[in-house]
Amino acid sequence: MRAILKILQTLSPAQLRALDQFMQSPYFVTHAGLFKLYMHIKSVRTALPEAELRQSVRISMELDSKKMNQLCHHLLKALEDFLAIEQVWDQKNQRYVSVVRALRQLDLHDESADMLRYAAKKMQQAPVRGVTDYQAEYHLQLEAYYLSLQQGRGKNIQIQDLARSQDLAFVMDKLRMACILTSYEAITRQNYDKGLLNSVLTFLKNHDFLEIPLVAVYYHGYHALQNEEDTDGHFQHLKRLLEAHGEAFPTSETHDLYLLAINYCIRRINQAQEGFYQEVFDLYQSGLRRAALLEEGVLSRWTYNNITMTGLRLGSYDWVRQFLHQYAPYLAVEHREAAFHFNLARYNYETGNFDAALQHLTHMEYDDVLHNLAAKFLIAKIYYAQDAYTALENQLDS
Repeated sequence: MRAILKILQTLSPAQLRALDQFMQSPYFVTHAGLFKLYMHIKSVRTALPEAELRQSVRISMELDSKKMNQLCHHLLKALEDFLAIEQVWDQKNQRYVSVVRALRQLDLHDESADMLRYAAKKMQQAPVRGVTDYQAEYHLQLEAYYLSLQQGRGKNIQIQDLARSQDLAFVMDKLRMACILTSYEAITRQNYDKGLLNSVLTFLKNHDFLEIPLVAVYYHGYHALQNEEDTDGHFQHLKRLLEAHGEAFPTSETHDLYLLAINYCIRRINQAQEGFYQEVFDLYQSGLRRAALLEEGVLSRWTYNNITMTGLRLGSYDWVRQFLHQYAPYLAVEHREAAFHFNLARYNYETGNFDAALQHLTHMEYDDVLHNLAAKFLIAKIYYAQDAYTALENQLDS
């Protein structure tokens, strides 16, 4: 039952409404008593501990332990089916491919061809396209090939276009994975086998695939991560591509690409390359405008801290103050107050308003040891700046 509770407690109100409809569908839910069990658990999911909830359900539904376990098992499977369907429903292009395939397998050739043309047009006109969309486009062209074979028109298929589509989808995905592996190498200090990557990089030299923004952004991102000196200007290519085409990439990919570029800048800053403070500040501002720094609508408290620190370092005090108030609501609720007050304290310290900084710091406790240490260190700096040596000694002793 623990997994059932976790799922129900995590779903949004809109998802729960959709789940209500799903659970009432005899097509998906065939076990008697399952909807009643679901509604009982849903109604008290946050009010009772797991053990008490289980006992409440057993008494209410007059179930023995074996029957209870069976129903919970079927309910969990129903919830998993619901989550899977929600994922599929979000992938519109993959749904197009599935419909074309289903019609073709029913030997409804004209209907399959009509749907294929419609889907191809929709895919080409989409303003946002990511790696999975190019993969779907390849699978759609593959369905066109199979349909032509069934209709006896295999000689008319543009087989070269099909091969190119497959190459394009593979190259994009390989470059994206290369960026992920290289980022983890910097964190773990391990070297990972990148498989066919060198062959892909050789293939791409002077290839027109590099004119496609999504290929180019991963290509330059990978090379920037690999070569910190960046003698070939890959980072600047990456930055320009994000600025020019970021809105044409899916939010999840844009988020990862901005983090890639930001982490590159942070590594250069850690090597005493002061000029990269402005570079990373530009990326932070651009990423905020595009909501690319949010994950599921939430801004990480560490990103919030880093943006504040960078803006203060560059003397952009008015911008920082506006940012702190504007983006505090995007912080996770459990970290919001602490992060907001800590960064306002840093702002007030940097602008010489020491008393205000102390007010923000002294009434807060931080759940992260480094956050807590940074706050106490800032208090010590304020006491020193105020020549409050007795308070400073007490702070250092504590």
